[in-house]
Amino acid sequence: MDQLEHINIQGERIQKLLERIQALPYPAARELIQECMEAVLAFYGQGLSRVLMIAQNAGPEGQKVYRDLIRDDVIKGLLLIHDIHPLDLEARLRDALERVRPYLRSHGGDVDLISLENARARLRFQGTCESCPSSWVTLELAIRQAIEQACPDLAHFEVEGVKANSSPSSAPDAKRTAAGWEILENAEQLAEGDWVPVRVGKTRVVVCKLNQNLYAYRNRCPACNLPFDAGSLEGGFLSCSLDHRYDIVHAGRGIDVPSAHLEPFPLLVEEGVVKIALNRHGLDATTEPIARSC
Repeated sequence: MDQLEHINIQGERIQKLLERIQALPYPAARELIQECMEAVLAFYGQGLSRVLMIAQNAGPEGQKVYRDLIRDDVIKGLLLIHDIHPLDLEARLRDALERVRPYLRSHGGDVDLISLENARARLRFQGTCESCPSSWVTLELAIRQAIEQACPDLAHFEVEGVKANSSPSSAPDAKRTAAGWEILENAEQLAEGDWVPVRVGKTRVVVCKLNQNLYAYRNRCPACNLPFDAGSLEGGFLSCSLDHRYDIVHAGRGIDVPSAHLEPFPLLVEEGVVKIALNRHGLDATTEPIARSC
């Protein structure tokens, strides 16, 4: 269990304790406990504010610590609870979109913030993402998670042209995609113009590198249902053993069979670490390292 999951469990426990307090048949006791909790929150809020102030005023190294603190998922939640996060909702939302923008642009797409009113945002896909039949994958596995982590106080967001929409504050849906970022070991070492099939947990993936950008797709040709293990990558087109070709730069669209379209997986590079977003259901704990194909 990672630290964030542990914090979430503690938050659920606090919520249950609050519900038990509200159920007490003694109004005076409820009021006293509520007053005590407000005093404790104010006390720790002042402490957090002082930590940020000291970091911010500690020169270049302190500024880096300050930026790391306000972007850390755990610390960010605490700052929002105390209403002392230095970045407003719009700034955090734009920052979340910047995190996924390199992936979108590598596929010839982008996303823009159209409006933000009453904690409700409207986004719009551009370029390849606008017409890509797998745009919901990008929404579910990249944009949704980035926004929910950065903006837990956002009441609702929707993307124009995509039927799926999101409400981060709503109760989780059992049918909803549970996305998780998995590390792709040694992905940066893949040679320019090369590709390799890998397995991430139980999911078969093909990773390609072109123009110094990394691309990941499900390792299955939608036209013939064959894996790309015996295929090739030439001129930016990934081919299966039956020569069905796909444009890896433009979201995996089919060249010979226009109705066929590869299923992309979002990739993010953070401080030299490559991460891939997959459905958590059915994933193993291990990720096979990328190796050169024979």
